[in-house]
Amino acid sequence: MIDTEKLYAGRRFDIYAIRNKGVSIVQDFIEGLGESDKTKILALLKRAADHGPPRNKEKFKRIGSDIFEFKSYQVRILCAFDKGSIIILTHGFIKKRDKTPGREIEKAKKLMKMYMEGRRLK
Repeated sequence: MIDTEKLYAGRRFDIYAIRNKGVSIVQDFIEGLGESDKTKILALLKRAADHGPPRNKEKFKRIGSDIFEFKSYQVRILCAFDKGSIIILTHGFIKKRDKTPGREIEKAKKLMKMYMEGRRLK
């Protein structure tokens, strides 16, 4: 079952992480990062909550029709926007090549579809 947990309540956006069967995919990913990467990605997310996603394509960009990625060096966290000022984080990964793997984009789309279907049922 897909649900969400609020990570940040910012001045401009609320940021939620998808949870699958009670497990926060993004939180687990972030906890597994080294301290330096963890600090940088958390600062990026908090700044996005307070000021909106960065306009700098080196930090945030669209990678699919409705899928975006937060970027901090090789660390990537995929997300989408929901109604209002809500950002839904789907999952994270370490990018090893120049282009974001298609399977990661598809995973984000699948998680967002499950989230949207679950939201309609409530």
